[in-house]
Amino acid sequence: MYILNERLREILKKPFGKVYKELPLINGKVISIGDITTKNLLSKNIIPNLSIFDLKTKRDISVEINHKFKKVFEINNPPGCISDEAMEKIKYLSTRNNEDVALKVNGEEDLLTIPVIKYFPEDTIVLYGQPNEGVVLLKINKDLKNRIDEILNMMDKR
Repeated sequence: MYILNERLREILKKPFGKVYKELPLINGKVISIGDITTKNLLSKNIIPNLSIFDLKTKRDISVEINHKFKKVFEINNPPGCISDEAMEKIKYLSTRNNEDVALKVNGEEDLLTIPVIKYFPEDTIVLYGQPNEGVVLLKINKDLKNRIDEILNMMDKR
């Protein structure tokens, strides 16, 4: 299990990509992370290849996602952590040709952008919410993967 520490908390407050107030045009393999991001994409008839959410926003406000995913996996991931279960499931899903798949998290999905970037192929588009600012859009590339490896090395491990 990877655990967020205070040193990384500050680093991870900065978005990994550009923040948009409105969703830009998107082409390619899309991963959405977060309830509001997923809900906004679905409302615009953009079906992510993989959607990761916990059915809560701002830690405790319930979110309803009214979409029938082709397949839903459930994992446990405590707040402030990346569980071994989450790492393994995301690694597994990165090797599949996902279409309209959901990963429902019991706990918190905030840090799961990290294993998505680590395991999914370059050129995959990742969208996640930046609280009170908008949506972050990034395209996985070698530099981003290297940055993620550095972040994982800085995390506490148990």
